[in-house]
Amino acid sequence: MTNNSNLSALLILKSKLNKWKNIAIFSLIISVLLLGFGGSSGKIGSQVMEEDYIASININDVIFEDDYRSEILAEIAKSKAVKALIININSPGGGIVGSEILFNDLREIAKVKPIAVLMQSVAASGGYMAAIASDYIVAYNGTITGSIGVLMESQEVTQLAQKIGVKFNSYKSSPLKGSPSMFEKSNAKVDAVIQESINDSHKFFSDLVKSRRGEKLKKQYFSKIFDGRIFTGRQAFEVGLIDKVGNKDDVLAYFKTKKIDVENLPIKNVEIVENKKEFFEKFLNLIPFFDGLNLKNNQQIMAVLP
Repeated sequence: MTNNSNLSALLILKSKLNKWKNIAIFSLIISVLLLGFGGSSGKIGSQVMEEDYIASININDVIFEDDYRSEILAEIAKSKAVKALIININSPGGGIVGSEILFNDLREIAKVKPIAVLMQSVAASGGYMAAIASDYIVAYNGTITGSIGVLMESQEVTQLAQKIGVKFNSYKSSPLKGSPSMFEKSNAKVDAVIQESINDSHKFFSDLVKSRRGEKLKKQYFSKIFDGRIFTGRQAFEVGLIDKVGNKDDVLAYFKTKKIDVENLPIKNVEIVENKKEFFEKFLNLIPFFDGLNLKNNQQIMAVLP
């Protein structure tokens, strides 16, 4: 009786595993087919958009270098059908280089057509760097923005290693090579060199803000504007970091001043995120034992970057 029970249990388990395997394979096939049909939805050139329109893009999550995003933004700049661009930003920041590239890509668009930013919940640090590519920035009252600064963090595990009897040996050409390192104690010379790099990056960011915002910045608030603090939308307006506390209607009102026919031009969303980047995330969430896996949320760990 026991052997029969074990056999039955094994057969049931095998049946369930085969069931989940078939579901996973079927989900993969469906996802591939959907990806194939929708893979070019973000491409300006691949869409039938003969009529003039106002383009709208979303800059979400952490900002890194992205060749695909740069390609789509370049197409927006060249497209004669795109008469203006709305940039919706909901980002805590990202890498300093990725944010700089995004700023430059948006400035290329601004040279040939009006662009305006609508800040969502968060448009801070690198998100704010992207925003100042525009000549007009709108935020909600509760938007979190600012955070004009640069942050670098380094862990150190030397004391922990000592407690468990582990010793690290580093062989390098000079004392500063590979510093800071989690396997070495920091020292005054390393700290000074790292701080110099941080200060230089902060100066680049601050100078960019001063250049783009110009006389709109209230000089009496400079000590607050550039000390890395965050602002609400209302506070950002008070110090000159944004142009208006409002909503999408204010963005469209700005476009009217630029002779854009907002009443008759449709607003079309243009995807600047490559579909295949989200493909495996969506697929894994369909497979048993991967429930709750959310790569985007995990990525928020890096939101402390500039």
